[in-house]
Amino acid sequence: MTRNNDFRNESLDRRQWLQTTGLKLATAAVGTTWIGGCAGGRRLNVFNWSDYIAPELITEFEQQHGARVVYDNYASDAELETKLIAGGGGYDVVFPSDRAMAALLAKQVLADIDKALLPNLKHLDAKFLTPPFDPRNQFSVPYFWGTLAVGIRADHVTDTPHGFEALFDERWKGRITMLDDAENVVAAMLAHLGLPLNSTDDAHLAQVKELLIQQRPLVGSYTSDAYKEKLISDEAWVALGWSGDLRQAVDENAAVQVVIPQNGTMIWMDSLAIPKGAQHVALAHEFINYLLDPAIAARNAEHVHFATPNRAALEKLPAELRNDGSIYPTPAVLDKCEWLQDRGAKVAKIEQLWREVRQ
Repeated sequence: MTRNNDFRNESLDRRQWLQTTGLKLATAAVGTTWIGGCAGGRRLNVFNWSDYIAPELITEFEQQHGARVVYDNYASDAELETKLIAGGGGYDVVFPSDRAMAALLAKQVLADIDKALLPNLKHLDAKFLTPPFDPRNQFSVPYFWGTLAVGIRADHVTDTPHGFEALFDERWKGRITMLDDAENVVAAMLAHLGLPLNSTDDAHLAQVKELLIQQRPLVGSYTSDAYKEKLISDEAWVALGWSGDLRQAVDENAAVQVVIPQNGTMIWMDSLAIPKGAQHVALAHEFINYLLDPAIAARNAEHVHFATPNRAALEKLPAELRNDGSIYPTPAVLDKCEWLQDRGAKVAKIEQLWREVRQ
């Protein structure tokens, strides 16, 4: 959810490329509306990233709840924010990223979650129920999570890296892709340097800038939406990206391998939320509670290959996925991971750094 997608810069999110794979909710392009087939009198308006839910779950929800789902896609955090600020767009359920949540809450465009209407909330792992962007889960419910990771072509990069170091290896000159995203790249570089990944300290950012300028001749492309395809096609051999996206590349080409930096990386989480002004609040809670059902959440996670925060659902996943460290890092690694925080006005220093690196 291309992350040149600084939320403030109206750029695309990490899941844009997913339009071309898997889910075919009659949404061949972002923004297309899919209308469910149930003729029931209740209607639910959903606004989600493309290809971010198992399609059969929509149909089953309609049948079980006597409702019709109108399902729209958006391609960026900024598109979601614009819709909600303009009055919600008529949507009842949305799926904001953690980076989007701070801005949406500041603009007071999300409604309170009624936890009494979500009995399946009990199945969520407690460690995901107090995110820094909504510590009491007053406005959000965890949906999927993941990490910032490195994808490699193991048929070329035979000495498997343990962190971000392959992104600076001169042997892979021209075969390296970096996210076209200021905040995420800087966070990765800070982590690589052993510095706090949310730092805005001038000395720390100067080190990052020097590192990225030195790396620049090695980079074949800066892209947040094509790195998966480049790895699959053998155009790229090393790519900075998001864990779930990279894990899907593995399914399409077994030569791709996902590396979660063992010394820590950025962790992210997307949520379910209800916009203020939603017209079908009760049904929205039914839909959220449905997605929290362990059996449903397990099927959803198996389809999209992102990590589920649903503890009971995790137990239902095939062992192959449940034990896949590229999706579910070990506790030792997770303990070293950090959330990307809202740096407020200080993010301007990161954006300026990025402009100087990319000039």
